[in-house]
Amino acid sequence: MPALACCVDAAAPPTYAFAADISFPAPVPFTPPTTPDNHWSPSLSSALYNVEGWGGPYFAVNTAGNISEEELDLILDLSKKLCIKPVIGLRAKLRTKHAGHFGGTSGEKGKFGLTTAQILRVVKKLDLAGMLDCLQLLHFHIGSQIPSTALLADGVGEAAQIYCELVRLGANMRVIDIGGGLGIDYDGSKSCDSDISVGYGLQEYAAAVVHAVQCVCDRRSVKHPVICSESGRAIVSHHSVLIFEAVGMGGGSPALSTHYLAEELSEDYRNLSDAAIRGDYETCLVYTEEMKQRCVEQFKQGTVCMEQLAAVDGLYELVRKAVGAVEPVRTYHVNLSVFTSIPDAWGIEQVFPIIPIHRLEEKPSVRGILSDLTCDSDGKIDKFINGESSLPLHEMEGGSYYLGMFLGGAYEEALGGVHNLFGGPSVVRVSQSDGPHSFAVTRAVPGPSCGDVLRVMQHQPELMFESLKHRAFEYVTPDSAAVLASALARTFDRMPYLVPLSSFEADAAVPAAQDEAEQWSYCCA
Repeated sequence: MPALACCVDAAAPPTYAFAADISFPAPVPFTPPTTPDNHWSPSLSSALYNVEGWGGPYFAVNTAGNISEEELDLILDLSKKLCIKPVIGLRAKLRTKHAGHFGGTSGEKGKFGLTTAQILRVVKKLDLAGMLDCLQLLHFHIGSQIPSTALLADGVGEAAQIYCELVRLGANMRVIDIGGGLGIDYDGSKSCDSDISVGYGLQEYAAAVVHAVQCVCDRRSVKHPVICSESGRAIVSHHSVLIFEAVGMGGGSPALSTHYLAEELSEDYRNLSDAAIRGDYETCLVYTEEMKQRCVEQFKQGTVCMEQLAAVDGLYELVRKAVGAVEPVRTYHVNLSVFTSIPDAWGIEQVFPIIPIHRLEEKPSVRGILSDLTCDSDGKIDKFINGESSLPLHEMEGGSYYLGMFLGGAYEEALGGVHNLFGGPSVVRVSQSDGPHSFAVTRAVPGPSCGDVLRVMQHQPELMFESLKHRAFEYVTPDSAAVLASALARTFDRMPYLVPLSSFEADAAVPAAQDEAEQWSYCCA
């Protein structure tokens, strides 16, 4: 079942520091042992998935105190009743337009902020009330995921002009809040022309903001303001990793069984054999395609059996693979709900870095897409970083195969719903430690159970259980009914994801109620 690893007090990567200049040494990387005849390594896996290009976490001050034009009367009235002078900030609607996917809330037609005319009316009303000195903060927001410092500087420069104009009009301006927009380089491409990348680093972002404000203020002879940022995406994107398990895979080549090849297609077989002997691979592909289509039509008419249809499918895939016509893409079935844990991948086609989190000393041998547990056809991930439509993965060898989705800490947890009655993941808190691998698991909290999810949907799992228990005792022997009722009770307490069959047997030996402190222990690695 999926789990969300929350990085708490994690070390900042080189050249980055936490707020208040608190920094920690970088964690010691763990390198799994490699065999002499295996030339693949974790560093090559890192390069394959471009892990180094994801960047590091950013940290900034988050503060705001904004009003709308309609709220001003309320502020003036309450300040008189309470005999106080409030500190007031307003949000400006800039004309600078962010043209990317996240720019819908920017520009003159944007969702938030006051227009120039509205700002002037606020200033006039405050002046008449003798409270213009209370106006101290200007806030704006160009849009999330600003792609370039050129766009950033343009918007900040426009806001700085408004700031200086407010000073000229008599406001006691002190703070300019540049809002959000500090972007995340999801694919490591450092591109200014992508919705999932940015063409700058943290230092370049900060320099562009400071320079734009400084130039305008110096030109207008206005004292430099305190600059604040609300870079939520950049602050929290790196704080969590969604870990999930692939429970199966499909899309492999059908087995070729010559015993069931239809005699009616013997002429096609001879043509195919002759083309293969001549080395005419294009003709081989044409023959196999025609053969497959004819066999499908014959199957629909009832003249070809399922075994014969499967044999032709196997031959078709064998020929295509032999001539290198297509790179096979496998479907990995993952113990996950895209709608619950990665809703932006479905809703806005956001691309997140996804890679295997083990077997990194082995070279991936296949490419695959991910299909979740839900019955919804959109419950899949087939868009990956670097514009790829599939992901390099390893063959499943009978054991567990785990993958991680990174940089999803901004909104995915809050946006996720209970589509198909799948609840959220378990949460594991991880912090830096002095252990050999430099991390410690400090807490683990199971995700919502089946009963919890049913309650969210206004059902009553207790009544449902009693009804099912009554039916069990009605239709089977008392001993069997008691066993069945016990199993049903445990089912309501489990998470609504696939679990190993062995866990059902293990449940019988586990006490029903345990304190959380007893269930989860502190462990270092």
